[in-house]
Amino acid sequence: MTRKFSSIRQAVLFASMLLLALTYIYPFIYTFMNSLRTKIDFIKYPFRIEFNRLSFNNYIVLISQMKILLSIKNTFSITIWTISFLLVFSTMSSCAFAKLKFSGSRFVYLLILTTLFIPGQVTMIPMYAMFSKAGLVGRHFGVIISYLASFLPGTILLLTSHFKGIPDEMIEAAKMDGCSYWRSILIIYVPMGLPAIAISIIFSFLGVWNDLFTPMILIPGTEKRTVMVALSTIIGRYGGDATYQFAGMTLVSIPTILVYLIFQRFIVEGISLGSIK
Repeated sequence: MTRKFSSIRQAVLFASMLLLALTYIYPFIYTFMNSLRTKIDFIKYPFRIEFNRLSFNNYIVLISQMKILLSIKNTFSITIWTISFLLVFSTMSSCAFAKLKFSGSRFVYLLILTTLFIPGQVTMIPMYAMFSKAGLVGRHFGVIISYLASFLPGTILLLTSHFKGIPDEMIEAAKMDGCSYWRSILIIYVPMGLPAIAISIIFSFLGVWNDLFTPMILIPGTEKRTVMVALSTIIGRYGGDATYQFAGMTLVSIPTILVYLIFQRFIVEGISLGSIK
């Protein structure tokens, strides 16, 4: 009886999880399938798919006329450079805050964390004025600096809390073996901090990729615009044709899905770091 009850419970749990998964997968499937249809077909039958009438014409128009692949390339460039600088600066800073004892370290650490409570919209006008004088408006480097200022405090908070859990004895043993401070970062801090680093990569990637406000302000024109700016242009230009919008949203969502699939095993472990500490 107990074994039968356990089997029923597992079946109910599996069915519930499957239903929950379908609720998340269905919007993407619906978006992708309708991106392959024409405007007339979608208006006549928004929930009926005729597979013999599907085509990639919407994607061809977006690539040839809207240059969305160029926008994706620009966004990838900004994202990769942002994450690279972010990991280098945050790792070095977090190692210092976690293990090095120096005067004023706690004050500096708290001062950095206070910037988490300042909305980005508040600093946009003075930042734009400063970037304009420095010649950074209209350049990807200006957007990268803006993202670094936004993501560094949160990343330092996450990595510092994780690095504090590394045993001091391990660091001292590495020093006795002749390991320098910079080498200890590479062979001790980074390998043991991979879950926190991975979750930082995920959050920063999603933050950069999905941001519309910052590149819209700092990057005028079409040649250097990011993918979210391009998507907003598509929505404005093809406001009466949802199939073009579906095609744009499908292209935009694919990189975020790939990043999630690559780093998914670190997500739960990385999010639970704070509770474990």
